[in-house]
Amino acid sequence: MNFKHALSIAVVSAVAGAFAGGAYVAHRAPAVSATNSAKPPAAETDANAHRVNGAQPHSPYPDYLSLGGDAPVSFESLRQRASRDPAFLQGLLQRFRNETDPAARGELQSLLNAVSGEEVLRFALSLSTSTRAQDERDGLALLSAYSMDRAEVRQTVLAKLGQGGDPQRRADLVAMLTPTTLPSEDAAPVVAQLAALARDPDPALRAQAVLQLAQWDDSEQTEDLLHRAILDPSAPVRASAIAGVQGSRLRSDRLKEALLDIAADPASSAADRGAATFALQDFRLNRAEYGIWRRAQAQADADSGEGG
Repeated sequence: MNFKHALSIAVVSAVAGAFAGGAYVAHRAPAVSATNSAKPPAAETDANAHRVNGAQPHSPYPDYLSLGGDAPVSFESLRQRASRDPAFLQGLLQRFRNETDPAARGELQSLLNAVSGEEVLRFALSLSTSTRAQDERDGLALLSAYSMDRAEVRQTVLAKLGQGGDPQRRADLVAMLTPTTLPSEDAAPVVAQLAALARDPDPALRAQAVLQLAQWDDSEQTEDLLHRAILDPSAPVRASAIAGVQGSRLRSDRLKEALLDIAADPASSAADRGAATFALQDFRLNRAEYGIWRRAQAQADADSGEGG
């Protein structure tokens, strides 16, 4: 198994959005430490500081935070300060642990995710082992900023999945298993867990597991699970399977036949037909199959025009 290429699928973007989005409102809160107030120096509170220091136009993070200040504070200036000032960072971590205001927690989580680093990682791992549900959620949210090539992060997520429990919680955990370059021995436990979950009775969990599995593994087992999922009665599972085929290197005659059947079947949903037609572009088609694809493509274009 060659894991030198970490594959990506466009629909796998919920993790980044989970901590990057959200509304942020001004509020007051205690100082982050005895010597470091949440309100930074005046130069950092200047409304133009972010632009002067060079804003990142496509950053997933907000431009400004409140963090208890009288005026919005540049997100980038806070990130830089936390990155270079250990005492300030420790104050932010402690404040995040104790903060009860949801807006403030959202701001602090975004900031800590952007800072990342070893201190934040140790803090996140500690929170994730808590028996308090909120602490565990916070720890996992912070861990989502780290790559799965970190063994401690990967093992934490797999251990949580092994505990079972609520299907939505497990689906969220599966979404954290973003593919990365790993030795096959280290990737094997991830593949095994995802393969098991791809057979789970819960359709939402099956859908997430199938999508991730297609990015982690291109073995015969995964080809079989993708074929089953393409024929699944659940629409989200079918959509994930088709996206999984498209985003993987798996190409087989039976996958092609299943996609052709969907593309040519007027009883299939427009979404399934369109996705199958798009995925078929990566398969070798004979003349008859190409004719089916052309008709399906024309129908997909027509469906798209009607939708617009």
